[in-house]
Amino acid sequence: MSPKKEYLAPFVNLIRDFTENKLTGTQFETEYNKLFMNDQSPTTDREFEILDGLFADVDDYTSDPELRARVGGLDDDELRARAKRRLDRLIELVRQPPFAS
Repeated sequence: MSPKKEYLAPFVNLIRDFTENKLTGTQFETEYNKLFMNDQSPTTDREFEILDGLFADVDDYTSDPELRARVGGLDDDELRARAKRRLDRLIELVRQPPFAS
């Protein structure tokens, strides 16, 4: 990871752990919310869009199948798939040169 993007490492690592099935959806929900809400790093607009989008996905997640059946929402597999897509986008941004548009 580029030294200028080290502030993204906690997000990348957490999301990667979840997409590699090292965390349940509930564990990821707790840890991601904590990380996102307490992070003070100066992200770019594109980085924030990805991280905030995942925050919305996490908000849409529910581990309770009965509640999910009544009100909708994402299950573990759906959240994991969305997290993987956002992780891929985040890694793509990290690999770009600093002044790429």
